[in-house]
Amino acid sequence: MKKTYRIIVQTLLLMAFLLSGTPSQAEDRVQLRVTNPFENKTPVAVPAFHIAAASDHEKELATQAVTLLQETLAFTGYFRMVNPEAFLEAPSQTGITEQDIHFDRWRSSGAELLVTGSLTVSGQAIIGDFYLYDIFRQKSLFGVRLRGAGSPDENLRPLILKLADKIMVTYSGKHGFFGSRIAFVSKGSSTPKEIWTCDFDGYKPAQLTRNKAITLTPAWSPDGSKIAYTSYVNDKPDIFVQGAWPGARRDIVTAKGTTNITPAWLPDGQMMAASLTIEGDQAIYLLTQKGKIRKRLTRKWGKWGIDVSPVFSPSGDRMAFVSKRSGSPQIYIKNLNNGRIERLTFDGKYNTSPAWSPTGDQMAYAGFKDGHFDIHVMDVRGGRPMQLTLGTGDNETPSWSPDGSLIVFSSTRKGKSSIYVMNAYGTDQRQLVSLPGEQTAPVWSSNLNQ
Repeated sequence: MKKTYRIIVQTLLLMAFLLSGTPSQAEDRVQLRVTNPFENKTPVAVPAFHIAAASDHEKELATQAVTLLQETLAFTGYFRMVNPEAFLEAPSQTGITEQDIHFDRWRSSGAELLVTGSLTVSGQAIIGDFYLYDIFRQKSLFGVRLRGAGSPDENLRPLILKLADKIMVTYSGKHGFFGSRIAFVSKGSSTPKEIWTCDFDGYKPAQLTRNKAITLTPAWSPDGSKIAYTSYVNDKPDIFVQGAWPGARRDIVTAKGTTNITPAWLPDGQMMAASLTIEGDQAIYLLTQKGKIRKRLTRKWGKWGIDVSPVFSPSGDRMAFVSKRSGSPQIYIKNLNNGRIERLTFDGKYNTSPAWSPTGDQMAYAGFKDGHFDIHVMDVRGGRPMQLTLGTGDNETPSWSPDGSLIVFSSTRKGKSSIYVMNAYGTDQRQLVSLPGEQTAPVWSSNLNQ
């Protein structure tokens, strides 16, 4: 079972080839400069939050909040948590606002940033007041009040993720990925491949499709409301679209031809592309969501000129795809304005699964080299690729986080395939989900709450 996903994909290719925030004080608009953040992680202190009452429930929520914030900030790869044993004061007891903070004591702990907060449970609502401090400049960077209506237990995580995003915006000048989700293919020991989803950090994995047939290559719509995929529900590969929640209606997009695979959405979310066998060869076509063919995007290249796996640049004016027109699978880029096609990858004899970075200047992909697939990244203008994985089994199907700081991928480094994540430079590689069977083909959504 170790290489089941790749075998399925290669078979397909062979078939083709053969809560809201209210500021409690003025926000500091000076953003911190991020220089080599993954090599020099910023040390952050997150001491215990103050609680308005002494109930056991609030104490537990406050403990959970601190742990979640620490884990979330560490997950980004930008931050390193300072050991609480180094703290010389407790804001939960001495005060959380600027006049209560002794910056010299926090500087001696090794922290560069300090987060303080208080939590209040009021009926069916949870309210948090939070502050972010720059220890060296001895000033507050922001103060914010966040509120979650409804069950405090259910709203604690969304509230803390909003806080993490505000810290990220202040730190780097852009939103993180805390409102995003990841779709992937999962196969149980006795069930066929189906599409699953989870939060950005692997939280709450849930089965999306129940086709009871091989289902592959999920692709999020730009707004995250739908997922397109390939499924053998009709005993051959066809393209379907389904709402991005369990139990949503499944609509077939196209059943023409014998092999219809690898759907991809255009950035406007109105159209999609897929590799279809409509005119006898495997080519990429532009489709409506109802399956109407608008135009053929790649032309016939003889017996082996097979084109699959389209993916569009963020601006929508270029399309990367995999083609065997040069004799082996390689990645090409088509300019949709002038029709010009250029080959991107030349290093290695088998390069597939292109994934365009959110900034549009880099391409991640899986390349076969020295007997294994590994994740590479290269400039879309060309040049030498940077290999991000090495000596860890087969690493395939990369996908970027919405902010471009992380890459999710599948790996067989522990035997069976599972989902992993790393930063955009290849460090901090760790497993994202732990489920029975095998998990493959992860793809990251946009931020769904922004």
